[in-house]
Amino acid sequence: IAICLLDSAASTKPSFCHDLDCPNYTVLRSFGGYELRRYEMSQWVTTRDLMTSYDSHKNSQMFFKLFHYISGNNTAGMKIPMTAPVVDIYTPGVGENNQQTVMEMHFMIPHNMQPYPPAPTDPTVYISMLPALDVYVKSFGGFSDHMTNLVKITELKNEINNSSLYYGDHFYTAGYDGPYSVNRHNEVWLAAKH
Repeated sequence: IAICLLDSAASTKPSFCHDLDCPNYTVLRSFGGYELRRYEMSQWVTTRDLMTSYDSHKNSQMFFKLFHYISGNNTAGMKIPMTAPVVDIYTPGVGENNQQTVMEMHFMIPHNMQPYPPAPTDPTVYISMLPALDVYVKSFGGFSDHMTNLVKITELKNEINNSSLYYGDHFYTAGYDGPYSVNRHNEVWLAAKH
């Protein structure tokens, strides 16, 4: 079992986190094209929106709401270091005639601020607790977009090959790199059932 204790100076965090804080996780099991990780409970700053179909403009708006929070749009007026990854949670089949998708975008609160993050001043941004979570993770490189993520989620489901092992009503995407990075790391996650 590989253990990633990312807030300890003596340990090493995954190289794909670069020099940013990342959520702590343990690799429970590695498979051919994916792995099962256990993430510790953590606090994140979050915003959400409803989409009938994927909308890159809305996606950018959500990102900048969270970016403004870490840039000082919070009750402490303080700049907060960027963390990785940016996690999006997609829950399709909601709203009118089940034709909409809820998209939540998350930036992790840095480890040293986890207990007491400043509150957002934007009413559409909030602090959320992500519980301890086991997820199946498929990693891939290159520039990712919404269609690529959907393909990778389908690949992950096919590789697991047992829909009773995960929750199929939502999925996660995790992006670790800024828009100009070349050697990129992306992930899609499915929450594991116990």
